[in-house]
Amino acid sequence: MPLRFLPSVAAAFAALLLASCAGNSRFSPGPSPEPGTRVNWPGTPFTEVRGFCYDYTAEFSRHFFVNGRMHKGVMDPKGVKLTAAQTKRLLDAITISQPKAYAGGCYKPHHAYVFYDANGKVVGVFEMCFACNEFVATPEGLPRYINRSDLWLLTRDLGLPVGSGNQFYTDAVRAAHHSNP
Repeated sequence: MPLRFLPSVAAAFAALLLASCAGNSRFSPGPSPEPGTRVNWPGTPFTEVRGFCYDYTAEFSRHFFVNGRMHKGVMDPKGVKLTAAQTKRLLDAITISQPKAYAGGCYKPHHAYVFYDANGKVVGVFEMCFACNEFVATPEGLPRYINRSDLWLLTRDLGLPVGSGNQFYTDAVRAAHHSNP
């Protein structure tokens, strides 16, 4: 996706994200389909998915989109474009309900997957905290329990940093910015 779309994409998506993020929180338990059930998410056609790493501590909000723009802590605003096979892996990991699993509550997300339509408009965002297994999805509709291990492997395979603790991500983002000014 050309970078010229990013500001308008973020602005257009901000209203959707801000209007619905309270209901998207995985912190409020909700029903989950039987394990093995696939849900239709994001429910809108998309042509491209990009994965991102960000240091949520770089500003007040933990969400990937803040006031119509990408989070200030994003490592690379272009992200990593997923292939068709990688997109299938992602969707299998997040749209097929899994058996009940631990989910904490720290919600310190460092990864996001953004779904774009053919016009560069954001149609879905999935943010993940691998520390506590909590996530926020916009729009709503994902199962409560997802395949966190497959999602972690995909994130690693994409070359996005996966580590432990906030300092790990702060250092990774800083290192990336210093090597690509």
